[in-house]
Amino acid sequence: MLEQEVMYADAAIARAIEALGYPVPARMAPLKPQVRDGQWVIGTPVANQVAKAVGIPAPQIAAEIAARLRDEGHFADVQDANGYVNCVLDLGVVATSVVRGVFAAGAAYGQHTPRPERVMIEYGALNTHKEVHVGHLRNLALGAALVRVTRAAGFTVIPAAYIGDIGLHVIKTLWCYREFHRGEEPAGRDERGAWLGELYVESNQRLDFRKDMIALVERVLRDVPSVREIGTTDAMLRRLVARGMSEDISHLMGVLSSGKPFAPEVETFRNPGTMPAFWELIGQELRDAQRRETTRQSSSTEPPVESLLPEIWEAYSQLDARFPTWWGPSATWEAEMRAVFRQWDMKDPATVALWETTRQWSLDYLAAIYTRLDLPIEIYFYESAVEEPGREIVTDLLERGIAEISNGLPVVKIDEKLGLTKETYRVLPILRSDGTTLYSTKDLYLAQLKFAQYGIDRSVNVVDSSQSFYFQQIFKILELMGWPQATQCYHLSYAFVRLPAGKMSSRTGNVVLFDDLEAEAISRAHAAVDEKNPELSPEMKDSVSLAIGHGALLYGMLDRDNNKEIVFEWERALSFNGHAAPYIQYAHARASRILERAAAEGIALPDAEVSLAMSDPAAEELNLLQRIGDYPAEVRRAAEEYSPLVISNYVYDLAKLFADFYNTCPVLQADEPTRTTRLALVAATRQTLANGLALLGVAAPNAM
Repeated sequence: MLEQEVMYADAAIARAIEALGYPVPARMAPLKPQVRDGQWVIGTPVANQVAKAVGIPAPQIAAEIAARLRDEGHFADVQDANGYVNCVLDLGVVATSVVRGVFAAGAAYGQHTPRPERVMIEYGALNTHKEVHVGHLRNLALGAALVRVTRAAGFTVIPAAYIGDIGLHVIKTLWCYREFHRGEEPAGRDERGAWLGELYVESNQRLDFRKDMIALVERVLRDVPSVREIGTTDAMLRRLVARGMSEDISHLMGVLSSGKPFAPEVETFRNPGTMPAFWELIGQELRDAQRRETTRQSSSTEPPVESLLPEIWEAYSQLDARFPTWWGPSATWEAEMRAVFRQWDMKDPATVALWETTRQWSLDYLAAIYTRLDLPIEIYFYESAVEEPGREIVTDLLERGIAEISNGLPVVKIDEKLGLTKETYRVLPILRSDGTTLYSTKDLYLAQLKFAQYGIDRSVNVVDSSQSFYFQQIFKILELMGWPQATQCYHLSYAFVRLPAGKMSSRTGNVVLFDDLEAEAISRAHAAVDEKNPELSPEMKDSVSLAIGHGALLYGMLDRDNNKEIVFEWERALSFNGHAAPYIQYAHARASRILERAAAEGIALPDAEVSLAMSDPAAEELNLLQRIGDYPAEVRRAAEEYSPLVISNYVYDLAKLFADFYNTCPVLQADEPTRTTRLALVAATRQTLANGLALLGVAAPNAM
């Protein structure tokens, strides 16, 4: 194959230089085959490197090296020009070697010989009691692809997930379930995990209700000038007096007339009816302000001025719908939720039992998504299982002098322990002063567990880029603890996925949920299949639509640098044209169709014994063949660079080259031996596309 030819050329050039009595450069210029004038050429400027060392003209040295290489008889020709040595490959021999290698290996083409290193890749670190959204999909797609790529590169890979099954988010959900929704869970177990995610969002809406409402009032007072006008202020205060709220008028007068902050005044209201009445008056003024704005714009000849009123009114309406039932009780909700937290800390049997039940609902929900996406995960770690051992790690670090107490906190002064005078890694707290754990408490134990129990040589954490500095600190503390594997730890970071309107948050519910996204993707894929290939059976349409839908979603998370933010847009994510999975899948389906037609016409399909003749190849044939031959090296590069993007770009590039070949080079209509050669290229492309897509978790359908 091409990689083998490059390796042979590199060794042969070094032998020739040594035989000529010249010093062999410590690092010779890298070799890469290129198509020139219908030939495959491996060129090198190594003569220039040698010339600098010995003081002899580079053209003379190049001529001597070329003569030596010609004597070996391996290459079809060896030329020298302007100090370059160009090894011309026998196209038929190399092409035969490439396609035979693809056919012999099949689905294993591109996989490398086993290496001794054991690598654990941790990804899919999702939380129970929350719903999975499109932002999580980037982590899942990136981690799963890295697992497959690293395995293909020959490493022993242990894929793991670290599930956040304890914490404040869990307590909030338990509180919301127990107080407002006990017994309302869906009948189907498959639906309960997602339903808990809805309760988590609701719990935050309830706990933040008073704060959100007060913040909106302050925004109205700041951004709606008419509220502060003397006439409006007087009218509002008179109405409140008429309703019996006179004891709180002085507080509101300070807010309305002198611009005092509203939040502190709310806490001083003596009449429980003051806030509901004032809230109602705020709504009336907003309605009046909108009517005045509409009238002004309709009678004005000036261009309309963008107003904040619609946005403010929308926020008011959402809060107002809940105000009658939420305002009063919300005064105690935070305390009630904190009481549940204390019950959890005290391991109250009923609270623990509820956690265990709801936790399993969430785990079933996550497992169903992992299965649908065919994610390779073999080991599951749980936050609840590493909390107590994490405290023991803190004790050990304090006893060993790696950690110390500073301002009541156990911390590691990393720079000081490393002997660094310049601030680099700073100080990392490893436990709260009240003894409750931090992420660092648990992550240090988890890393130690990976090293000691699973015997790994390298650990990779797939976590968003906001945690980059934190992981640098963790890895350095592991070094201080004496773990040699710490120097081989790697944080694969990625940027967030956001909506066009802003960053997504499962806390607020401002997300595109994965279940909805998946259903929409499959639905759109089904519509495209119905249009393009209506004769497919219903079962085949369903299968192909699933492959296209999932492919569009996964590839859409992998087709750009993982450190660049993704702005999620439905049209782009589900596009069936351009740089997207369906385009690549269609290339595979097209190749499959050509091979099916050949078989139907009784044309023998090439196999691992095929010999190719390429006496006068088209440029499209050579370009396609070269890219097929590049695949093993691209797999290795993707693993070395922790970059599934290398494979994403590769399969797209290969699909484009195949389209060029398809449009330029007739296959079934060609005469022999060209037809056999081109059929071999079609079959090799089909296999290589399938293998590359498989590394990304994307299926390669035979029909679309």
